[in-house]
Amino acid sequence: MNFKKLKKTSSLAIGLTLALPALATDKHNDEKDIDTITVTAHEATKKPGMNTEISEQDIRRDGGTNFGSIMRYQPLISAPGNISGSGSGKSSWDRSGFTGYNIRGLDANRVSIDIDGMPLPIAQGRVNSVGRAGFGSYGIGRDYIDTYMYNKVDIESGATSVSNANNALGGSVSFQTKTASYYLYPGKTTYFGFQNNYDSSDRSYHQGITMAAGDDYLNGIVVLSRRDGQQTRNHGDSINSYPENWHSNSILAGFGWQMTEEHLINTTVDYNSKTKNSHYDSWDRYGKKIESYDHQRSKNNRFNLAFKDQWKPTNISWIDSLTTQLNYQRTNVFDDTDLRHTTRGNFNTQTNYNTKAYNFITTLVKNYENQRFSAGLNGKWSEDESPFFSSAKSPHAIVFPDGDYSKPQADSRSYQLGGFFEDRISFNFNDSNNFYLVPGVRAVYQNTKPRNLENMSLTKLSSSQLGKQYKGNSDFKVLPSMAFMYDINPDFTAYLQYKRGAQMPNQNQLYGSYLAHSNMYVLVGDSNLKTETSDNFELGLKGHPVSGVTLSSSAFYNKYKNFIAYTRYRKNFVGIGNRLVYQSENRDKAYIYGAELSSEFNIGKWVESANGLSARFAIGYNQGKSKSSYLGDKYVEMDSIAPMKTTVGLAWDDPNRVYGVAVTATFQKGKKAEATSRETYNNEGTPISHSNDDYFRIAGHGIVDLTSYIHITKNVKLNGGIYNLTDQKYWDYLSNNKLYSTSDHKYLDMFTAPGRTFQVGLDIDF
Repeated sequence: MNFKKLKKTSSLAIGLTLALPALATDKHNDEKDIDTITVTAHEATKKPGMNTEISEQDIRRDGGTNFGSIMRYQPLISAPGNISGSGSGKSSWDRSGFTGYNIRGLDANRVSIDIDGMPLPIAQGRVNSVGRAGFGSYGIGRDYIDTYMYNKVDIESGATSVSNANNALGGSVSFQTKTASYYLYPGKTTYFGFQNNYDSSDRSYHQGITMAAGDDYLNGIVVLSRRDGQQTRNHGDSINSYPENWHSNSILAGFGWQMTEEHLINTTVDYNSKTKNSHYDSWDRYGKKIESYDHQRSKNNRFNLAFKDQWKPTNISWIDSLTTQLNYQRTNVFDDTDLRHTTRGNFNTQTNYNTKAYNFITTLVKNYENQRFSAGLNGKWSEDESPFFSSAKSPHAIVFPDGDYSKPQADSRSYQLGGFFEDRISFNFNDSNNFYLVPGVRAVYQNTKPRNLENMSLTKLSSSQLGKQYKGNSDFKVLPSMAFMYDINPDFTAYLQYKRGAQMPNQNQLYGSYLAHSNMYVLVGDSNLKTETSDNFELGLKGHPVSGVTLSSSAFYNKYKNFIAYTRYRKNFVGIGNRLVYQSENRDKAYIYGAELSSEFNIGKWVESANGLSARFAIGYNQGKSKSSYLGDKYVEMDSIAPMKTTVGLAWDDPNRVYGVAVTATFQKGKKAEATSRETYNNEGTPISHSNDDYFRIAGHGIVDLTSYIHITKNVKLNGGIYNLTDQKYWDYLSNNKLYSTSDHKYLDMFTAPGRTFQVGLDIDF
């Protein structure tokens, strides 16, 4: 482990943590700050690690209208994506949109995304449609959500905790659907909410309705949401974003039932669908010329059924609570693309990605004297399929006897079984300060196998031959963790923790296929892949150091091995002859270190005349490098590492909450991704050479947002905001780090973020 780097980042985090509270005057140490709920330090929920909560109110306040914008002010969390018409590592039929989330330099499928504990489908890699040019990019992302449907979003940064059933190397993002109990309380048995919003960045309109009724024993909720919009505007000087229009509908129904004194039942059904029509030009890989003129009709939907039982037995001494959850989820993605190619003529391509999954999670909690035991079991079973059709006719029948394109990956079935145990042991010092020892362990087993290989068979490849290439894959891992926590004061805790992380191979890596139907090279998955693993170290402070201040700060160092990438070989491929084969394998190792701090200040706690004035400050910094197993390779900076980002905000809320205004500035350093020759290395015994590719440098930027609200009446609120107030022209690094510096200026302009935009909304709550 590189202790020099860990020391540097630890000093940065701790220095910021100690310096900021020093600016405040602590009038009453025993006061509790009830204005901020981002970080909690109560005894019942106190735990180590960087855990962030984005509430429904935060989403409204910060203009979180979609999958990406809810993360706009998070220091080391973002949502990279791509636009229609982008050509670098993209086929003409790959859809635009968000890929997933990036947390501390790991993204896409290395970050778990779930809704009420049910994981969303993985992002689909582009290598199966464009070959080597698509390494590290994705053609179908993980955006199956509508932000209006959720009460909160829980974020876990770094390798997931042992209690998280959806283990991942990079962290997790968990969306919690709305429940009636969130809006109802004794004396209030009904709730009605209506939102009407407009966002100029994509000219989208939103209407949402939430209705809840009931009491402590029986209650129900219905949520409806409709969105209509167009393409997200860029800030280019020459080419505007390609035209598109989209529509989405979401519906949720749920009820809660206190069936007995011991059992609380919650059931939820939710459905989300989105359709989009787009016209765009597809450029070549280097962004110098247009290769095709395309029209795409895309659809995706998600259906989820959830059942949850919270049991608190009164006559079983070894159980305080036992929570059991069952989920069923079905998702469908369909893209229908008409292409007018400059050299291949006109043809149609249809891509699908369909999944069906069942999920089971049970968690037991028991408090005994100075210990809090928690244990649980979980299981997931899923099937996926990727139907594919193309009317393209190859002019080179000898090279492509089955046409230009074929099915991108084998259908598969996967199941995962897991369990965990954790014990939080508390020790009291001086009758006030607590010290905690938190050992834990998770065991996980995953088994995946291909299905329907006859759908992959080709002129020269039968299903029996493919069966020799695509076989079952399974692995078992034990993931220990250990944490130490110390209460500096009852509401402010320091922690040091270690976690072992693991990422099992997914079906895209195991069973992907590109050009297997041709007499050229072939790119395939590998059924013998090992699990990616990590060792994660973190030092942090979190809670309320003084009255009026809430902060969470950490420094971290993570070391990874067995990262999956593609390696070139010359060998026989399933018995049809010697050829070039690019095959997925556990090729790389890596490390990432960094520090982050998020803080909020209620200035009115210290200055009575400034009651209502608050401030926020957040900063995130990380660095990371990877190295392949190739001869002569060296550590090269990972292109998934975002440059340093800082957010500073100042807000005024009328003490009676009648009106409020906030100014928030976000600054991010510039960065240029470093190219490597790992994807073109011939692997024939000579040292790897330096790459001649030169990527476009993403310049640093600073943007200012102005938001406000006013209560017209007690139940009616008008709110809005101006985003990028100074009309700054900039690019998002994580979405555009593979643009080439030699690309056409018009092409580069397409990728700019929106200029000055505004949102306006009307909220009605009864």
